[in-house]
Amino acid sequence: MNALRQQITTKTNDATLHDFKAYLEHSLRDPFTMNLKDCSLMEVIRACIKSKSKLHPNYRESLGGLIHNLKILEEHYHIDLQPVQVTDVFWGYFISFCEQRGLKLSTIETMCNQLRSVLNWAVKYNATVSPTYTDFDIKRPRNQEIALTADEVSRISYFDIDRFYADRRSDFRETMHKVRDMFVLSCNLFQRHSDMIRIDPGCFERNIFRITQQKTGNLAVVNIDLYSIEPKTTYRILEKYGYRAPYTATIGNYNYYLHQLMRDIGLVDPVRIEERRNGKLEALSVPKWKLISSHTARRTAITVNVLRGHNVHELRRCSGHTDLRVFDNYVRDY
Repeated sequence: MNALRQQITTKTNDATLHDFKAYLEHSLRDPFTMNLKDCSLMEVIRACIKSKSKLHPNYRESLGGLIHNLKILEEHYHIDLQPVQVTDVFWGYFISFCEQRGLKLSTIETMCNQLRSVLNWAVKYNATVSPTYTDFDIKRPRNQEIALTADEVSRISYFDIDRFYADRRSDFRETMHKVRDMFVLSCNLFQRHSDMIRIDPGCFERNIFRITQQKTGNLAVVNIDLYSIEPKTTYRILEKYGYRAPYTATIGNYNYYLHQLMRDIGLVDPVRIEERRNGKLEALSVPKWKLISSHTARRTAITVNVLRGHNVHELRRCSGHTDLRVFDNYVRDY
């Protein structure tokens, strides 16, 4: 009996080993496997783009700034960066290098987060990384990011574009109409630019606006009558454009015209901000219009409603925030 049991066990072990060997041989030929052990940092980034672009077509474009600045760094130091070289020491040099090139801290922070995310992904495919590759901390002064008052939003919504730009071409005036309406609508619907360009009639049911946010997958629900800064203006703009986005160009194009519009409206009051340059805070005075961007609308919607005394839990449903700490970062002092 023991001899028979040993014979069966031996055959079972042989079969298991044979199956495992077949699996290993197949995995070497499997196009869905990946080994990044000996890849350079740029090769790792390209592999990540190739993998993620299948589900996120714009992923390659989102890493354009990171790739551009890493290439400049490599050319400057005459090296080919390896994943293992991204350490706490690297972050110090990279952040300082980008600051010296005049990049904003918000841009630098985005690139650092992107590179950390790529390496998080690459670790799963045997990339050799440093144990300190996640160790960076960029403290951005909050007063660089402003919110507008309800009166300023009203001033923008009633700005006479046709009269002010009477000597400009009709297509330019049409663009400025759309940019103005897009910004005002964003101030009333709480959403990011990536979600505002996606709105359509299906997002609305009477006075309720609903959208699943592209960035987080969270559902945002806004009662227009209760939480819009100017409900009548909101409905007027929605009806004007058939309950679709007034302006759907790229965010860069949108911000370009938005800056010009805010300057021409007269939002030129000096705002004191502090910027971190080479590790030191420097005080600057800049006109308000330079600090206004597409995301200012989201901060404005949240700030105005918090100061009006609305329930924070309900406002988080409007903005789609699940984390109270993140939500609080959107509230600004005037």
